Amino acid sequence: MGVDGVLYGAMQALAAFLGPRDRRNRKDQSRRGFLYLHDSHQMLRQTAPAQDPGEDGTPMPDLPAPHPLAADDHQATPHDLRRPVPVPRVRPGTREDTPPVFVINLDRDRQRLAAMAAHLSAWGVEFTRWPATDGNALADGPHQPATAEHDGVVLSGFDHFALPEAACGISHIRLWRTIVEHRIPWALVLEDDARLTRRPPSGIGEWRLPRDADIVLLNKRATPGATRHEASSVMSYADVVGGAGTEGYLLSWEGARKLLAVTRPLLNPLDFQMYAHFASVQRADIFPFLWSLPRNEAADEVALNAYRLAPPLVDHANTRSSIGNGRHRRARFLCRALLGLNFDIEGYYPYQPTAATALPARVAAAPPLSAPVPGGIAEADFVTGADLSHCPVGTAAHVARTLAEHGVTTARISLWVSDESTMNLARTLRLATAATDAGLGVHLALHYSDTWADPGRQKKPAAWHDLGIGALRTNVRTYTSAVLTELADNGTPPTIVQLGNEITNGLLWAGKDQDERAGGRLHPPESGPHPYWESDDQWVIVAELLNAGAAGVRAVLPRECRTMVHLDRGADIGGARWWLEHATRHEIDFDLIGLSFHALWHGDATLARLGRIADLYTAFPGKPVVITETSHPYRKFRHEGTTRHAGPEFPFTPDGQAAFLAGALRTVRDAPNGGGVMWWGTCFTDDQVEDGVDAFYAQALFDEAGTPLPALAAFGSAHQRGASWRHSG
Repeated sequence: MGVDGVLYGAMQALAAFLGPRDRRNRKDQSRRGFLYLHDSHQMLRQTAPAQDPGEDGTPMPDLPAPHPLAADDHQATPHDLRRPVPVPRVRPGTREDTPPVFVINLDRDRQRLAAMAAHLSAWGVEFTRWPATDGNALADGPHQPATAEHDGVVLSGFDHFALPEAACGISHIRLWRTIVEHRIPWALVLEDDARLTRRPPSGIGEWRLPRDADIVLLNKRATPGATRHEASSVMSYADVVGGAGTEGYLLSWEGARKLLAVTRPLLNPLDFQMYAHFASVQRADIFPFLWSLPRNEAADEVALNAYRLAPPLVDHANTRSSIGNGRHRRARFLCRALLGLNFDIEGYYPYQPTAATALPARVAAAPPLSAPVPGGIAEADFVTGADLSHCPVGTAAHVARTLAEHGVTTARISLWVSDESTMNLARTLRLATAATDAGLGVHLALHYSDTWADPGRQKKPAAWHDLGIGALRTNVRTYTSAVLTELADNGTPPTIVQLGNEITNGLLWAGKDQDERAGGRLHPPESGPHPYWESDDQWVIVAELLNAGAAGVRAVLPRECRTMVHLDRGADIGGARWWLEHATRHEIDFDLIGLSFHALWHGDATLARLGRIADLYTAFPGKPVVITETSHPYRKFRHEGTTRHAGPEFPFTPDGQAAFLAGALRTVRDAPNGGGVMWWGTCFTDDQVEDGVDAFYAQALFDEAGTPLPALAAFGSAHQRGASWRHSG
């Protein structure tokens, strides 16, 4: 039987399947050509002339309808899963009792369809062809890779090169929508590279399904757990505890409704997002609960009762995937973390985006630093800031007013998670009030820790220590939103939120004895090689955590606030670029690039090296660079028994400090992407400290008596056009 003959017969079956509401001109339609079912109540798009006999001359049989539609026009709402909706009764022992078989197939894959038709014919299985969404056409269309909608299916997080994989998900979701709209009690869904291992049961009664089943996976790649239901001596149903694949499954009407909810939006490869919402997979998941990562948090309460048929009914043909190398950016991580499969070693197609697709398009080269930059940082947007985190609460109002009088526009305030910590929320609210009353904006630095976070320590808060990665991600989002809500209700909403502090090596590291995938550590553990630490995996986890923080910000202050990632690479722009390229590739959501630049601690921290922030302009357009932390001692200090007198360019004197800050402001202001400069250690004023700590107190912008130092005047000059600063020797 030829391909055209198969399609002709499938079309006839489909016409009967659609029921009385679509009988008009059905006979005439069938003679004119093949008509494909889309997710509407009409048969659309004539595609090719049909002939009654097959290509080999064999007359085509009339295929019966897989299942009639319900008589009423009620449309089920897939997202309201709690509302009971009547399901039409089936008649056991009749043809209407047989689940319809749908084969998902691309229009251009006629050879696959012919092979599938021959295979199913050998088993005596009638089927309806379901036209798949073509990823190549999708990639050529107007849809954007990050967030888009196609055929009513919302996509999020699919890069342009991964749209073929998105199209696979869209194809299934469109079919689920039709199952719901047409009120089909059960349907057997096959991809065109599936192969049956035996004839499937005929009527739904012969399947002897578990009473609560929403979906039954028929494929070998779905991992079975404990057997829950013995259907017969040769067939049983087990829990699904993992695995992958959508090549074959039996789906109920209720299961289709739930799947529509859990895939809006489609965030991940379809099978991983589906399986993550199987109740049995969630029960079997163990710390660090990696199956929670592909779960759709917007439908977190929706779970399907999923079973795996044993022995499996569906195998996978030895054919190349039509998706090819167009994989979702998290596919490699999910396969390794959830399935133990390595793309490169075990023959799976690796994630290998090219620079052109992984990174944003480059813009024209930056103009000379002294020239005005069209579309650059506006005068009013250039941030001049000082850190209030170390100020005693009692003097914060006076300090904030003094800073404002000297040209500071923004106060940076660090926040730790625990209410018992030094930098707790109550203290932050009081400092934010002092800043706002002085007319300063608030830059909130979220450390996501109970203590200082920096490249050498990113310890989880004690309350989050035992959380798996899914719960950790949720806590980052809800905590961030809760903090911003408190600040907004306090009348002190921040204008900048920094997501983590100096996160060059990641954030929220797993504990010493924990699976490394329970946190986001970007460097290998100091204890040596760890079986669960892999650089690419950690980048995925870091992206999940940072995007959760960004989502928490957007939920409360979607327009008023900019988000920042903060690195310690102000004197190492090559290192900053490497980090930011990875962040871009993993679609980390941020508005500003924050860098630390300390003359004392960053080696060759010269103004010439600082000027290299301009190198980031073309690579990361629209991402201003703010020197979020900078400092320079105004006096000599004791350190490890010796006294330090000077830095790489300027002496440790009040004038040396002023010259350093003036030069830093000028350098950043002249860069096409320069977004601002913020001083660290503003309020360290106690000179009676132990050896070593004295280095911190020497960075202050006030002397021991609380008198403003000359460096403060540089902030006011930074806002004057044509301002110049004199380097002091």
